[in-house]
Amino acid sequence: MSTEKATATIKLGWVHPRVINLLKGLTRDQLDGRRKADKFVEDTHWKKDPCGTIMWHFEELDNWIAGKGDSPT
Repeated sequence: MSTEKATATIKLGWVHPRVINLLKGLTRDQLDGRRKADKFVEDTHWKKDPCGTIMWHFEELDNWIAGKGDSPT
C-alpha cells in the first residue's frame, strides 16, 4: 500500500472582490485603481456580470502577479 497522499486543486475562476480581498489581500480600491489604470485586461482579469458587478478571475490574477499571461501593452 502506498503512503503517498493525493493533492486536490480547486480552481475558483470568477469571484467577487471580497474573495480576492480575503484570500489575496487586495482591496476593492486597489483592484479598481489598477483596473482603471489599465493594469488588468478586461475579460481576462475582470469582467462585469449581468447585474453590473465587477468580477475578478482568481487564477489570472495569480498569473499577473507572477508576471505571466496577458498584460496590457
